[in-house]
Amino acid sequence: MDIKALFDVTVLMEALMEPADPLNDSARLLSLAAERRISGFLCAGSIETLGDLLTRTLGQAQARDQLSRLRTTLDIAPVDGRVLDAAMALGWPNLDDALAHACAELNAIPHLVTLNAADFTGASLPVHLPSEFLQRIVR
Repeated sequence: MDIKALFDVTVLMEALMEPADPLNDSARLLSLAAERRISGFLCAGSIETLGDLLTRTLGQAQARDQLSRLRTTLDIAPVDGRVLDAAMALGWPNLDDALAHACAELNAIPHLVTLNAADFTGASLPVHLPSEFLQRIVR
């Protein structure tokens, strides 16, 4: 079974900041993607935001190392005019959330995983917390 999920910036930051924490469900999901047990995706429109956050937290060299690692672990879901138009049509206050949702939807990625599920009110696809998604896939 090929389980596909788009991970938003909040999940990836948590996974990268505390990867050894055994209670870090975000890191566990990233490990499953690295092991190819699930297909993990990153929205192309979120790369700059993620890079900026990592650079502020870790410095430029470590941020680039983390982005390179993510590139080998996750597929990049493209953002084009259709995705941008769909995201803007949602009218959500956070464009990054809207881009992640539209990117998943228009790239046929059936699940979105975030630490801020409440920000995705009105989503047209399932939005999961990392713990919920883990429970769903590790039955």
